[in-house]
Amino acid sequence: MTLRPRTEFWLPKAGNDPEEYEDAFRVVCPQRVGESGSGVARIAVSDGASESAFAREWANILTDAFVDRPLDLYGLTEDSLNVWLLSAREQWHGCVPWDRLPWHGEAKARAGAFATLLGLTIGAAPDRSGRLYWKALAVGDSCLFIVRDDRLWLSFPLEDAAQFDNTPALVCSNPDNAGDMWKGVRQDSGECAAGDLVILATDALACWLLAQNAAGEKPWETLLALDAAEWDVWIEEQRRERLIRNDDTTLVIIEVVQDSEVKREPCPGQA
Repeated sequence: MTLRPRTEFWLPKAGNDPEEYEDAFRVVCPQRVGESGSGVARIAVSDGASESAFAREWANILTDAFVDRPLDLYGLTEDSLNVWLLSAREQWHGCVPWDRLPWHGEAKARAGAFATLLGLTIGAAPDRSGRLYWKALAVGDSCLFIVRDDRLWLSFPLEDAAQFDNTPALVCSNPDNAGDMWKGVRQDSGECAAGDLVILATDALACWLLAQNAAGEKPWETLLALDAAEWDVWIEEQRRERLIRNDDTTLVIIEVVQDSEVKREPCPGQA
């Protein structure tokens, strides 16, 4: 089996410019995922908290870090996560124009930026069986969904639209203001099956997907049917009808397929 990217869409809040989009995502998928124990796809999504300073930068730094500096999700501990975050935090601190900030802006920046993080790896199964295996890390309410046999087989880390609120767990760029972040870390893993749809979404769209699924709909069919031109129009329509909250919105969809079903080409986002 291997992976076929299907969708990478995003849209800022209504009324905001693209430069004000505070979500971030990164997708890197080698040509031969899992073959001979090599080739690991890495996908990350982050939602910067608008009330914090330089949240857009922090969300982008986190997604880049997850892809470019692989985090060992199999042996993850609180200490190893904090060590992994060190360089990301240093990078964020270095991108803040401290000498140009007004006093009130400096105080806010000193508190640090906050963002969710959803990171997913897909590669060879640890038992070397030749199967594909996924492993996910989540801090906050950006969600991973797996659709299998035309039903929602997995929803991680949240499982119900009622679980979304205004106080998700967040990763902070200032370790002194991070609190007990480890309590908010969630992990899950499992085997891939041919035909799986792997969906990553930030909170507004994730909440919509769970609400639609609970109502007996198949929201993944709606999402798969959208092209890039239709995406913006559709999201704006859902916002007007108050079906999706007006927030930065991000969607990534990848399909697990048999090798014979996909042409050997690099996935979008491959470095």
